[in-house]
Amino acid sequence: MRLLTLTTIILATGFTGSLACQTVGSNKAQTAQSSRFDRLVGTWDVSYEIYDKDGNVRRYNGQAVYSQILDGGALQEIWTSDAHNSKPQPYGTTIEFYDEKRQCWTAVWIYPAQGVTTVVTGAEVDGKILLTGRNQTGATERWSMTDMQADSFLLRYEISSDDGRSWRLLGVNRMHRHHT
Repeated sequence: MRLLTLTTIILATGFTGSLACQTVGSNKAQTAQSSRFDRLVGTWDVSYEIYDKDGNVRRYNGQAVYSQILDGGALQEIWTSDAHNSKPQPYGTTIEFYDEKRQCWTAVWIYPAQGVTTVVTGAEVDGKILLTGRNQTGATERWSMTDMQADSFLLRYEISSDDGRSWRLLGVNRMHRHHT
């Protein structure tokens, strides 16, 4: 089963489609939204919980390193896991940016080992970052970033094969800022 990231970011229960990007808004709101991910820059320790179709959970550890790229116009995450080795190894990356014109986030997850690319878009809803999109099989994925604290946050990943009428939990990433 593939390991999930961020963006590892996803949606409120019962959401049935992609969050539409808005087309209007104040410059102040846009600046606040576009800098929302800036506080993630740095290294985070990750406790992964990956769920199979029967609800069984596998636990791994790793790290995610968030870095600004493209002159601060985007954020890149490099994800590592100890799933197949006692030392965490890189396995995937996410690139995300805030589109001020459309007023939404876009995140692109790339997992080369399984040839997977997923694109999700969305916005802040009730204090959560919620992103949705379709994966390469056509199923809907939703990512939610919640419980945002200075040194921790939670990422949930869910999937729906019936356009959001029902959801299955794929994974939970418990993120804690790395302290050296």
